[in-house]
Amino acid sequence: MLSVNTNMASSFTQRQLGSNGSALNTTLQRLSTGYRINSAKDDAAGLQISNRLSTQVSGLAVAVRNANDGISLLQVAEGALQSVTDALQRIRVLGLQAMNGSNGASERDALNQEAQQLAQEITRINETTTFGGRKVFDQGSSSLLGDLDQRSVLNSLRGYWISEGEQRVFDAFGLRADGAQLEITFSNNGASPALASVAYTGADGNGKALNQVLDVNLAYFDASTLPNGGTNPAQYTDRVIAHEMAHAVMGRTMNFAGGLPNWFIEGAAEAVHGADARVFADTAGGTNVTAMLAAFNADNVGVSAGYSAGYVAVRYMHDRIKAAGGTGIKEIMGYLNSNAGSTLDQALTNASKGAFTSLANFNTQFNANASAYVAGMNLTNADTGAIGGLDADGGPVLTAENILPNQGTGLPGSQGFKLKEPSLFNANSVGGGSVVDFQVGANANETVSVGIGSFSAGSLALSRLNLGTLPGFAVMDVDDALAYVDRQRAYMGSLQNRLEATIDNLQNIGENAASSRSRIIDADFAQETALLVSQQIKQQAAQGILAQANQQSENVLNLLR
Repeated sequence: MLSVNTNMASSFTQRQLGSNGSALNTTLQRLSTGYRINSAKDDAAGLQISNRLSTQVSGLAVAVRNANDGISLLQVAEGALQSVTDALQRIRVLGLQAMNGSNGASERDALNQEAQQLAQEITRINETTTFGGRKVFDQGSSSLLGDLDQRSVLNSLRGYWISEGEQRVFDAFGLRADGAQLEITFSNNGASPALASVAYTGADGNGKALNQVLDVNLAYFDASTLPNGGTNPAQYTDRVIAHEMAHAVMGRTMNFAGGLPNWFIEGAAEAVHGADARVFADTAGGTNVTAMLAAFNADNVGVSAGYSAGYVAVRYMHDRIKAAGGTGIKEIMGYLNSNAGSTLDQALTNASKGAFTSLANFNTQFNANASAYVAGMNLTNADTGAIGGLDADGGPVLTAENILPNQGTGLPGSQGFKLKEPSLFNANSVGGGSVVDFQVGANANETVSVGIGSFSAGSLALSRLNLGTLPGFAVMDVDDALAYVDRQRAYMGSLQNRLEATIDNLQNIGENAASSRSRIIDADFAQETALLVSQQIKQQAAQGILAQANQQSENVLNLLR
């Protein structure tokens, strides 16, 4: 059919030409931009996925930079702590040097001046270490290593008092604890008359005390006067610990729970450090023993006279046994230690070298001779009357201050006991203080939190540092400070490793996300180039065919000729 009004061949060809042109334009656009998706019409779902992947990739790139900044901050902090460590090590060396007996007060003062400057430098490092203008460390100054008073008392206990108290008991009685645990606790009760006490829970079949606890009442321990621990020369608190250590050692070496009268338990403990001053006060200067004997016969140690009675009785026992050819109170203690479950009556019967035939015989003799014996004691000289000293045995003068020299025994901590110390702070704690959140994820609040504490001299419990008077305390405090700093540095090192692992993970995720986005949004040039050639050929062909289709109407004119 030939018509003039409608050229269907031309219309069809024009439509195909337009379609080919649109496809050619799309291909040219993809080849020119490199993207398969240039607008939502190309692939609406693919566009949304690719945009989310683009967000993730860019977010991960920022997270990598953030993590690297975190590593840099931690490196700055750890570098500063290396300087703190160096300063602490130098203070420790100075403390050990100050402890040497060849140094006098002026030399220790010179050493202390350097130590004080180093402590100030530690605080300055804490205050001035910055990263990008912000302070790296927390600026707190309170001790992070426990209460300073408790630390001072604990240092005194483990550095001097317990080991020296055990040595005093050994020197006086020849007794040594058997390696059992002795727990140390702290209380603070100003209403209690007890400065310290040893308690136990239960006893074994031979009367040995079990689960012993040494409680120290901090209400009576003046940290400013340590290591003696008091300003009353008649009652330094370190002597109280010696008294209690006598209880603890006796508790583990004899029938403590059932074989000894109270006056002997307390009297022996008093004899370890000497109680002449107490006896002087309780007997009107040695002239009246009525109250003392009353307490002795009632076995009442709830009053001071009961302590005096026990002390004088032990001293009397000691002297009488020596006069009979023995070594004194050591004979009795040795028997009680060697004969499990034995009583004081048995020990006096068998180990007093004939001075006493029984406990009853001792009581009779002491009641008869106590007045004269006390009158003959020298209660006013510097010697305290401790066993082994001048008054008791013609030995060196043992004064209230030097009975425990507070110089250490050369043996660490306890000699016979295994100490269970109170925990003044969490020895395993890390972080704390200022918390820094590092944004290490592509989404909000994907963070790693880092706590960086304070490292000032006050925070490291060094505010009372004094090499002039307490170099031993300084060394112990520095040891704790070094351990704390080392833990924090280890914590920071582990965080750096964690952030490096985080960076590796972020980069891996970023690469995979970018690869996924590429597969969705990037143009396949090989495919698009092939399409371009095909579409160009089609376009040229369609243009030629359109020209021929437009000429078909002219064939109608041939019919009219």
